[in-house]
Amino acid sequence: MRKSAQAAASDCPEPASGELPARSDRFGAHARTALSYLAALAIIVLIARDVPRAALFGALSHARFGLFAATVAIAFAGWFFGETLLFSRLFTYFHGRTTFRETLAANAAQYFLQLVNVAVGSGALIVFLKKRKSAHWLDGACTLAFQAMIDFQVMIAMALAGLMIAPQSVLRHFGVYLIMLLSALWLVAWFWMRGRPRMRWLQRIYDLPAMGAFRTARPGHYLSLSLIRAAIFGFQGFALYFEMHAFGVQVPLTMTLALAPVILLIASLPLTPVGLGSEQAAMVMCFRNFAPAAEVLTVSLAISASNVICRILLGVIFPHAIKSFDENL
Repeated sequence: MRKSAQAAASDCPEPASGELPARSDRFGAHARTALSYLAALAIIVLIARDVPRAALFGALSHARFGLFAATVAIAFAGWFFGETLLFSRLFTYFHGRTTFRETLAANAAQYFLQLVNVAVGSGALIVFLKKRKSAHWLDGACTLAFQAMIDFQVMIAMALAGLMIAPQSVLRHFGVYLIMLLSALWLVAWFWMRGRPRMRWLQRIYDLPAMGAFRTARPGHYLSLSLIRAAIFGFQGFALYFEMHAFGVQVPLTMTLALAPVILLIASLPLTPVGLGSEQAAMVMCFRNFAPAAEVLTVSLAISASNVICRILLGVIFPHAIKSFDENL
């Protein structure tokens, strides 16, 4: 499934300089990218070790590629334009009025550069805030971290809702942990909304200049951003149902909607580029009781491959924007 921008820096100390950090060594960056793709490949090979190759090709033979391609295109467009709206609203709240059109090229650059890794992709949005809104690069990073916190809250809340819809799902043993994790995230949000704390060591955290988005966010901001993100995630759940249906994987719609947030949550972890490997592991784990592993693995690989192709196409559509942002990273 599509991967959102959730791996912005979570640790936001303030350096003396107001400039963007120097670009890292090219060889080291390429090496890290190669290692992350090797990690994704290793996960996929581990998942497929007991799956007959004939079964994988068999799953491809009866796929309806027209339905699959149309669903992928609509799902990717929904994710991309939905996130463009989300980021334009996020930046408007904390960095000044930002239009949908103004955010479009920056978000396209982020999607394309996520093929390198999530941090580089997020860097495109940080550069956008630096160049267009005169935001310190750490301010931008922490604004994205604020949105990441909301994203995880929404995913966990939707996963809990899915557990209520389908109590027999693979999540049935993890409900308590999800509640604890969501409560912890809500506690963090409460800490920032309640005002300046009295304890000095907490004041040091609260007063960090880069944490402006956390300090100024009010319930209305949380609600607006959460609703947009929930709509994006919900749309992807319906898309996943039709993507699997195109490959003959017959999972009930309610179960697909219930488990889609879990797949999104696992795939969004910044472990591999655009969720490769982790997405396959999540889908096989979630749907193993509904279809053979070969069929689930095949459709998950097709989704990931299509996601990569769509991101490359963004590079063709927005080449100048991507080059501009990449040169500033």
